[in-house]
Amino acid sequence: MVFKERQPRDKGVITDDRLMELHLYPGNQCNRDCSFCTVFGSPKGWYSEYTVEHLDTALRTVMLNEQGTIKFYGGEPTLDSENVIWAIAYLRQQGYQGAIVIYSNGIQAERLLHILESDPLGQTTASLNYSIATGDGAPQMPKKALEQLEGYETEHAGAIAIGHPDVVDSGRGVDPFTGEATRPKANSRCPHCYPVLTTEGKFHACPFAIENRSPHFQLGDIHSDPSEIAQNFREFFHWLDTVHEPYAIAHNLPACTVCWKHLDQLPVPQGFAEARAQQDG
Repeated sequence: MVFKERQPRDKGVITDDRLMELHLYPGNQCNRDCSFCTVFGSPKGWYSEYTVEHLDTALRTVMLNEQGTIKFYGGEPTLDSENVIWAIAYLRQQGYQGAIVIYSNGIQAERLLHILESDPLGQTTASLNYSIATGDGAPQMPKKALEQLEGYETEHAGAIAIGHPDVVDSGRGVDPFTGEATRPKANSRCPHCYPVLTTEGKFHACPFAIENRSPHFQLGDIHSDPSEIAQNFREFFHWLDTVHEPYAIAHNLPACTVCWKHLDQLPVPQGFAEARAQQDG
């Protein structure tokens, strides 16, 4: 397989109240129904398209220069490729210069390649799901689609990467996973991902737990000042390091297991509580 694993970047980078990375999430509607899906993706999932209001909020929140990265993920972006292509064009028209990543299962290869080719700056790349690309733990994508994507990557090195092989206990989780037992499982330390802006207008702290509505993850909404989002994100990281991880270690639990099954035993990040108290007051 020609695809290389996408390498992570520095965590928690914020400059002038702008995040280095931001995930955009339009829902979990998908053309697959994988038992391990972290967002509960399925053909019956929900979907709400990207809008000007949603994208303008993203542009106020993420770094606009070459250092920034916006990631389209969720269910399957190619199901509404026209809206994704429009969203990329809008971001570029408004001056966004950073990278764009499309997280896809690759099944609709032609649509995915059309999305990549649509970027006038040529800085949109794809990241394929590890299990679906390799067939380890899920039915592999159709041979024709795989050959198309491999051919494109061969001609455009770095355009298409493959996601990490780690099995994450989030969403439907690892319990029903049928892939290789040797694949790494997440440990007690949260990977500290960048947050999510949903098309429902909410900022959520974790892309893996996006369908978890707990107050522990709620950073704000489209009406929140960018400085508030940035501060809440800092508070969330502090909470992860001082509350969440010690609990995971003490109880010998993977980080995601704590979030899905034990959050009722952990306080909401302190900064969140203070902000809400001020609003309520």
